[in-house]
Amino acid sequence: MQWEDEQTAAQDATTLEGVGEGDGLDTTYKPGQSVTGTLVLDVGRKGGKVGYYGSDDPSGEPAFVVELPKS
Repeated sequence: MQWEDEQTAAQDATTLEGVGEGDGLDTTYKPGQSVTGTLVLDVGRKGGKVGYYGSDDPSGEPAFVVELPKS
């Protein structure tokens, strides 16, 4: 996971904090399958965006991007 905003270049957003047991983001999910849970990230400030880079190619384009609220 990489966080960035208009003032800050992309940086690691993963956290050392554990959030319990369960499936990880790197789990392969089948179409229609879903999970719920908590995701904890360390980011520089409110806002910006977080991109998820799969373990297959962390230097390529993110698999998905989440825009974070500014407030």
